[in-house]
Amino acid sequence: MNFSVISHPETSPLQTPDWNELRSECQETAGTRATAFLARLDGIEKHVFALRGMAMLIVEERGLYRWVMDEEVGDYFQSFDRWLKQTCPNSWSYCRDALRAVKELKDMPFTDLLEIKRANLEQLKKVSSGVRLLPEVVRAAKSMPEKAFVEKMNREHSQHLAVKQPVVMAEPDACEDFEEAIEMAIVCEHCVGRAEAIRAISISYKQDWAVEYERRKAMA
Repeated sequence: MNFSVISHPETSPLQTPDWNELRSECQETAGTRATAFLARLDGIEKHVFALRGMAMLIVEERGLYRWVMDEEVGDYFQSFDRWLKQTCPNSWSYCRDALRAVKELKDMPFTDLLEIKRANLEQLKKVSSGVRLLPEVVRAAKSMPEKAFVEKMNREHSQHLAVKQPVVMAEPDACEDFEEAIEMAIVCEHCVGRAEAIRAISISYKQDWAVEYERRKAMA
């Protein structure tokens, strides 16, 4: 695999500053610190997907979950799936997607994956291996919105990609309820961004109604 070790000497964007200090210290210092913090946050959603995928891959490849204690049963985890769902109960599906992406893009340097947002990583999985390694394609994946990237791949490299259609609701009240549900998922399930929140909401509904759905389908 063409993965290299990545070091991150800069302060983690999740290490929040002292808000009281920002409110009280001189404006120039506070302004500089707040600007630096926001700049680090700017790309966090992009990085988190690839970082999760790499961590998942290493745990899976080395069977590291077998060396982690399952507190509920008082013994080490016996399965990768149980370890994942106990460790990341709110984002395990997202983590599996990240793992698949990192596996399927193993021919690309991990440093490049860190600079590409999830939507374009998912599209790159569908791009032929000979095309996705082209420097111009990598640059486009890093810098372009998904729709523009897909159009470029189809037009210039004869790929057959499609952009997923957004969720559209006509009733204002329904939109308000949906936005509130997304906000709840982000806060309560620690979802990273709207896409993960929508997926979490969908998974929750499917889990609640899976048995009843199968029963009614069988009766139809």
